[in-house]
Amino acid sequence: MTKVTFAICEKSFLIRKGLVSVIDKIPDTQLVQQIENEEEFLAFTNNSEIDYVIINKTFLKNIALKEAIKQLSENSGIIVLTDNSSDKFTEIIHRGIIYLNDSQSIILKNIKEITGSNTVNGKSGIPEEISKREADILKNIALGYSNKEIAEKLFISTHTVVTHRKNITRKLGIKTVPGLTIYAIINKLIDINETGKLNPDTHK
Repeated sequence: MTKVTFAICEKSFLIRKGLVSVIDKIPDTQLVQQIENEEEFLAFTNNSEIDYVIINKTFLKNIALKEAIKQLSENSGIIVLTDNSSDKFTEIIHRGIIYLNDSQSIILKNIKEITGSNTVNGKSGIPEEISKREADILKNIALGYSNKEIAEKLFISTHTVVTHRKNITRKLGIKTVPGLTIYAIINKLIDINETGKLNPDTHK
C-alpha cells in the first residue's frame, strides 16, 4: 500500500514530537523526515519527493527559505504551522494551516481534511499503483478539469500536472480520460454521481 508521506520542519523538539504523535494516528501515513533548522531544510528541498510538508511560520522569515518553499510547493503540499489565527500567508502557496494552540483532536481533524485522508477500517482509498499526489491529479482528471485548472486547485505548476499525468498513464497503462474515469470510480477515488455533474462533452 502506498503511504502518504510527511516531513516536519519545526525547531522545537516538543512540538515536533507532538506532531509525530498526531501523524502516527493517521492510517497509511509515513513520517519521512524531521527538520529542525534552516540548513537541514535547504538540504531537504534539494532531494524531496514528500507528499506534505508541515513547516513553522518562522522558517518564512528567511528570504532564501521562502524561495525554496515556493519551489517545494510545486510537488509537495505545504501546511503552515502558526500560533496566531490572524496570520495570513499570501507570500507562499499552501494547502492549509495548523494552529499550535489547538487540541490534538482538532489538529488531527485538520490534517485529515487538508490531505484529503479517506480511511475505512485503517485502509486508504488510494490504489497501490499510484502515489497520494497522483491520486489527487487522477481525481481531478476524472472530474473533467483541465491541466491548468488542476494546477490552480492543487497549487502546483501546469508542468508538474503534465508530468504526473504521464506517470499515471505509464503506471496504469490507461491513456484515455474515460478509461481513467472508470478506474477512479472502481477504486473509489470519486463517486459515480460526481461524474453526472460534468459537462457531457468533457469525456469525449
